[in-house]
Amino acid sequence: MKIRRYTLAVLVLLTLLFLVDVRYVQPHLVRSGEPSVRFHVRPLIRTGFTAEKSQVFTRPRGQLTSLMLQGSFGTVEVVSSSGEDLVIRTTIAAEKESDLEGFEVRESISDSELSYELAYSGPEPAPAASLSYQVEVPAGMEVSVVYSYGQVEVKEFVGFLQLLTSFSRVYVQELQGSLSVNNAYGSVELKGIAGPLRLDNVFATSLVDLAPVDGGYYFQVEVTNGRLQGQAPLEREVRQNSITAQGRYGEGVHPVVINSSFGTVTLSLEP
Repeated sequence: MKIRRYTLAVLVLLTLLFLVDVRYVQPHLVRSGEPSVRFHVRPLIRTGFTAEKSQVFTRPRGQLTSLMLQGSFGTVEVVSSSGEDLVIRTTIAAEKESDLEGFEVRESISDSELSYELAYSGPEPAPAASLSYQVEVPAGMEVSVVYSYGQVEVKEFVGFLQLLTSFSRVYVQELQGSLSVNNAYGSVELKGIAGPLRLDNVFATSLVDLAPVDGGYYFQVEVTNGRLQGQAPLEREVRQNSITAQGRYGEGVHPVVINSSFGTVTLSLEP
């Protein structure tokens, strides 16, 4: 695929962006710049939501630097593409067809930011409804996801990815670039991650599987009231309720920073 052809120069640039983000931005804050994609989606689709209506939005990347998606009760799927268009597929779901009449997906553009949200114009109180997204973004873009009580799935992604989640299942597979995850009360599964990583986890289980990358990794891990396992090259120091570990793989260019409380962290490297 074309997105596999991105050179080491892209990865180095993303690493520099990641280092700035880790050093100067607190874990629970969105980056102070203009992240290219930001999601705010709350709980999962309810099983009683049988009525649906869908809409597809397509926008050329052009000068757009920021995309914000807002919704609730839904799921979000993100993938990088080799094209230059942003494609946002939306689905509104509710218990019955009549509940859908007052809902619409509202699109707006402000300067370089493109945003979508669920709008309601019917009689109050509004019925329960969900908004789900399937998104394709050009390779190399920045993506931020804010998500609760649901599921975030990202596959074959190239760029900078930031996830802020709670009570959710997070699954990232095949990422080239840099990744930041701040998660609470959920599960995190990261497979085939090639690039710098920052993971902050509370009351959650984490599986991290790193892919080999030019420049190697530098590990800094702290686990409080939990377990640390896996075959990553780490030197551990165990105290009463905490484990701290450091290590290096290759030249140690790309940082892997993990902080976990009340959970299990499994950290491994692909052969």
